[in-house]
Amino acid sequence: MELPLFPLRTVLFPGMHLSLRIFEERYKVMLRELLQTGGEFGVVLIREGHEVGGGAIPHEVGTAARIESCDPIEGGRFLIAARGTWRFRIERMLPPRPYPCGIVRPLDDSDGPMTQRLKAALETVHATFPLYFRLVLSLTDQWARGLDLPASPHRLVNFLGEWLQVGEDVKQRLLEIEPAEQRVALLAETLDDLIVRTKDEVIAHRRRKYGAVGIAN
Repeated sequence: MELPLFPLRTVLFPGMHLSLRIFEERYKVMLRELLQTGGEFGVVLIREGHEVGGGAIPHEVGTAARIESCDPIEGGRFLIAARGTWRFRIERMLPPRPYPCGIVRPLDDSDGPMTQRLKAALETVHATFPLYFRLVLSLTDQWARGLDLPASPHRLVNFLGEWLQVGEDVKQRLLEIEPAEQRVALLAETLDDLIVRTKDEVIAHRRRKYGAVGIAN
């Protein structure tokens, strides 16, 4: 299927909220067409190039997004709120119209069989993410609140992806892996690394604040 594309310096996961300021004329054209048709556009992380001015080379895997609201702002610009819907892979790019456009193939988000590896990875994520979440909040002296984690492996990765304080390259890898087993395994590995790093950050934070060593409870 054909899909308008919006290359950005951020990774969008299905279910994730996205705010955009539209000021380039090519994306105003895209916005008008989408508002008329009710269609979706694809958000893809830029591999090379810049967001503004055209010529950006995107990664092959991105996420479709549906516009939830659109408000005009000063200077003839628009502020839109969108939400990620489904993952896709770009099969080939099409000539600009004037915005980027491509032929895409939806990725298979069926969870597949519950293998031992998948079960172990899910158990690790459910055990480690609450600890990581508490550590991150303690860096700003906030209390952790409970989160209802999705049961579906793919939905779990999509839900937690935006919470991870990692580079966009790591998030892109979490987005583009197709089998649920491998996605959750990478998420579990990423959380293990983040906990080690964040504990060190919490210790440094508490040393600065209290003049003593401590980590989050």
